[in-house]
Amino acid sequence: MNNTTDFSNMFPDNRAEGDTVLRQAQFVLLRMFKIIDYICRKHDIKYWMCSGTLLGAVRHKGFIPWDDDLDICMPREDYERFIRIALDEFPDDMILQTRETDPTYKYLPLPCKVRDTKSLILSPGFEDEESRKGLFIDIFPADRYHTDSWTFFKERAIKSYNMFICKCLEAANFKEMSLEKKILAVFHPIFRFLVKRYLKVANKLIGKNRNLGENCRIGHGFDTLWKRYFKYDDILPLVELEFEGTLFLAPHNSPVYLATLYGPNYMTPPPESKRVASQHAHTLKPIL
Repeated sequence: MNNTTDFSNMFPDNRAEGDTVLRQAQFVLLRMFKIIDYICRKHDIKYWMCSGTLLGAVRHKGFIPWDDDLDICMPREDYERFIRIALDEFPDDMILQTRETDPTYKYLPLPCKVRDTKSLILSPGFEDEESRKGLFIDIFPADRYHTDSWTFFKERAIKSYNMFICKCLEAANFKEMSLEKKILAVFHPIFRFLVKRYLKVANKLIGKNRNLGENCRIGHGFDTLWKRYFKYDDILPLVELEFEGTLFLAPHNSPVYLATLYGPNYMTPPPESKRVASQHAHTLKPIL
């Protein structure tokens, strides 16, 4: 590691100051986010808060109080630069987890996580995976999609196929839950082959669409599950929003972004009975 930046002084590890396990986990994620933001600004890498992280920034100016994860997006070209740079920039207690940097990382639908090495999170169905299991930030590459209806329809159909085979592949992790998943688990090697073959197709589409420039839609990458698409100028140029007392980057039109994901009433919190942490973990240990 060539990094000489003193992140321990710039962004101290304050996980022990959390008054609950959840808050301790949020402090871990926030510190990692600040380091990612620092690296991105240093190297002029674009990113934006997405999903529940953006909702938290807009509705709560920080984490959704009951949330235990953090998600960001990067345009494909910035994502690729980040992957190359982060390996040398990260402090020793953070790792970049991709299929290339961690051969034991086998979750094909999501190509990149940034993990803390001094914590533990166990997700349902993935307890037996050999890969590192520290608290993580998901990083989603974003690709360009066509604006004309017919080509865009075909691109969405391709993504739908990927979602189907990935869900079938994942059934092996939950085969005790239902007979359907148990049957699908028998064909796990076939679905894994299909997903890997799909990724080759995705790489061709990623390369082909790079030349669309600003005349495009922007959506979660061809190599991910998620089907979310936005007008170019709903994302760029990026703006800053407060999150836990710090300014981070966000889509240019956050109201449109959030309404697309959560509906027009996204500023209204759910009933108290539904204010529970996501299904990312059944075991959460921010301090080992």
